Amino acid sequence: MSGAAAEKAKKVTGEDLVARVAALAPTLAERRAKGAAARRLPDETIADLVSTTALRACMPARFGGHELPFGTHTDVAMELARHCGSTGWVAGIIGSHNWWLGKYQPEAQHEVWANDPDALVAAAFASKPGSKAVPTDGGYILSGEWMWCSGVDHCGWCSLMAPVPQPSGPPDLVMVLLKKGEYTVKDVWFTPGMKATGSNNVLASDVFVPKHRVTRIAELNSRFSPGQKLNDSWIYNLPMLDVFGYSVAGPVLGAARGALDGFIASMTGRSALDTTKVTDHPTLQARVAESSAEVDTAQALYDSDMAFMRVRAQANRDITPTELLRIKRNGAYVATLSKRAALRLIEAMGAVGVSDSNPVHIAFSDVLAGASHRALNWDISGAAYGKALFGQVSSPDAEMLKRQAAAAKHLEH
Repeated sequence: MSGAAAEKAKKVTGEDLVARVAALAPTLAERRAKGAAARRLPDETIADLVSTTALRACMPARFGGHELPFGTHTDVAMELARHCGSTGWVAGIIGSHNWWLGKYQPEAQHEVWANDPDALVAAAFASKPGSKAVPTDGGYILSGEWMWCSGVDHCGWCSLMAPVPQPSGPPDLVMVLLKKGEYTVKDVWFTPGMKATGSNNVLASDVFVPKHRVTRIAELNSRFSPGQKLNDSWIYNLPMLDVFGYSVAGPVLGAARGALDGFIASMTGRSALDTTKVTDHPTLQARVAESSAEVDTAQALYDSDMAFMRVRAQANRDITPTELLRIKRNGAYVATLSKRAALRLIEAMGAVGVSDSNPVHIAFSDVLAGASHRALNWDISGAAYGKALFGQVSSPDAEMLKRQAAAAKHLEH
C-alpha cells in the first residue's frame, strides 16, 4: 500500500501529528543557525513538515486534509516551537490558513487544493496606506504593500486582507487570494527573535483577481461562510479573526517551554565559583519552579479555551462578544506568562545566557518576538476585557468596525 493510501486508510489523530513533528526535534535544533542566517526556514525543514502532513491538521478532508478539531494545528506548532521557535511559528501560521481557507469561496478552495493537497498559503492582514482592492468586471484590481507575511517564500499562494472602497461609508474588508507570480516579496525581515520566519512584505501592483478568489471578512468571521457549502464540519463554525490569536500564542508558549527545557539542561551538572552545584541553590530552584508554574498556567488557559470553543462550535452556537473578549484576553495572557517565565530564566544564566548560540537565549528571543504580534498585545486585549468587566460590552462587530475605521484612514492617504 502506498504512503498516501495508508494515510487514507488510517484516521490520523492530533496525537499522531504531534508525535511526528516531535520526532523532528534533533534535526530542527541542528538547523536553527542555518535558518537564522538565511532569515527563513531551510527548504528541507518545509519538506519535512509537509511529509508529516501536520500542516493539513485542520484542512478540509475532501481535499486531503485531516479535518481534526480546531487547535490541533496549534498543538503541532507548540511542539515544534519547543525545539525551534521559527519553525513552530510558520507551522502555526500556515496551519491556520489551511483551516480558514476551508471557509473561502468553494471555487477558490478547488483552485488551490484540487491538484495539490500540499499547497501552502501565506497571508497578511496589515497593509501600508493606499493598499486596496477596487471592483472591476469579474473581480477586483489589487494594489499595495502588505507586511509580515510569515513563510511566504515557501508558499505557492498568498491571501491578503484589503479594503474595498464604497460609494459611502467605511470600506468593506475582504481576503484576496493570489497565486505565486502575481505578487512579489520584499525582503525586510531583520529581527533579534523568530529570525527564520521570513516574515517579509508582499507587493501587488494592479493585479486582477477573479471574483471567486475574494471572500468578505464579515463572512469569514462568522458561523456562516461560503466555504460551508463544501465543508460542514463544526471546526469551520468558528470566527476567523476572533480566534486566530491562538495560532500565534501556541508557538510562543512552545518557545517558553523550550526555554525552560534548555535552562534545566544547562544548569544540571553546572558548578558555581565556590564549587557547589548551582541546582542546590534555593534561589535557582525557586526561579525554575515559578517559571514552570507560569508555563503550566499558560497551558491550562490554552487548553480551557480550546475546549470551550469546541463545545460552542459543535453546538453550532455563536460565541458572545464578552466570551470572545475573554478568549482574546487569555491568548494575550498566555504570551504574557510566557514572557515572564522566559525572562526569569535568562536573568539567572549570567553572560552565557546572552550568547546567540545558547538555546535558552534563542528561545527567549523567540518568545519576545512572537509576543509582539498585535493579537497577543496585553494592553489591547487586557483593556478590552477590563472594559467589558465594567459593563461596557462591545458590539459583535466591534473588531470589524475598528479594522474598517483604520482602513478608511489608510485609503485617505
